[in-house]
Amino acid sequence: MKKLILFLLFISITCVISFCIFKVKLPLQDQPTHQVTSKVKPLDNIDNNEPLDKQTKLNVDEFLKSNHFNGNITIFRKNKLIMDESYGFKNFENNIKNDNHSMYLIGSANKFLTGIMLRQLEEEGKLNLDDNVNKYIPDFQLNYPLTLRDLMLHQSGLAKFKPDWSQFGLDSSIRTIKSTGIVPSHYRTYQYNDANYITLAKVIENVTHKSFEYNLKHRIINKANLKYTSNYDSKSHEKYFVSGYKNINNQNIYIQPNNLDKYDGAGNVYISTHDMAQLVSKFKENKLVSKTSTQNLLSLPDQGYYPSSYRYGFYKFKDYERYRGIFFANDIVTYSNDEYIVTIASNQLYQPYKSNTENMLKYIYKQILHQELKQK
Repeated sequence: MKKLILFLLFISITCVISFCIFKVKLPLQDQPTHQVTSKVKPLDNIDNNEPLDKQTKLNVDEFLKSNHFNGNITIFRKNKLIMDESYGFKNFENNIKNDNHSMYLIGSANKFLTGIMLRQLEEEGKLNLDDNVNKYIPDFQLNYPLTLRDLMLHQSGLAKFKPDWSQFGLDSSIRTIKSTGIVPSHYRTYQYNDANYITLAKVIENVTHKSFEYNLKHRIINKANLKYTSNYDSKSHEKYFVSGYKNINNQNIYIQPNNLDKYDGAGNVYISTHDMAQLVSKFKENKLVSKTSTQNLLSLPDQGYYPSSYRYGFYKFKDYERYRGIFFANDIVTYSNDEYIVTIASNQLYQPYKSNTENMLKYIYKQILHQELKQK
């Protein structure tokens, strides 16, 4: 009897072990491998019991982590915040991690802020885009007729801006721009140039009799209720500024910003991804300029208001708007339409840099959010 009991016990244990073996998943190293993008679960296969916005966040998070993304991302859907996440470090030397307050040097996306201020002053009747620049900056350009519209559309022909290290501030930039003058072959043709919006910053100062920084605070920051947006020299926000790095052969090389004092209107503002997305949201909700102005600025080129997709510091394409700036190894880019606003920013740019940050945004926008990105 004792032997029979032992035999039956042995058979039972053997069956349990066999059952468990078939139920256990393969070890990770034996799992099938995939391309990075195939890790993202298509939204049309989501669990019906899981909210769409939650699944979107999970997909975006998995995609960014799989690409070793270092930076921040913010997503608004129908003007409602659905994602605000940070990854990696804002300062590698001191192991300071990015958080939701991380602020990036905005670069050329700064021109959108300048463009909004310009439009506000138009609405207030304080300037006219068809006026000669000399009306607002005496003796600015005497050889060629030049209007504020030419500056706004980057068709002034002004020589490419090169800051003078020996001087300081916006006024020094204007002296440099005046002295280098216009390149005849570029006059009245589209040539992207910081000089245009630096000059518009000075026009804004002269029209309002206030500094560009004052206008930034009262016309943009306060109106859009931005908490983590400031001029480059704000002591109260300095602790939130990210450091920019170029990654060369897996070594992070810090890129020190310089001459920011000379880029009013064109690139010296720091902003969080949340604030940038919120700014675009407020713009599209007619909170920064009138509804008529918003509709005008968001019109397509074939409607005749603007000769190309570029106007007032941003691009309006068929399916979306684009706001982008890259400066001193800070890359920030926003796409928006009537459904989504997505801002992504990185301060670790792998070299040679091939617009990796914007490429990630394109994937997220099209493959995860299922939004069109046709330009024409």
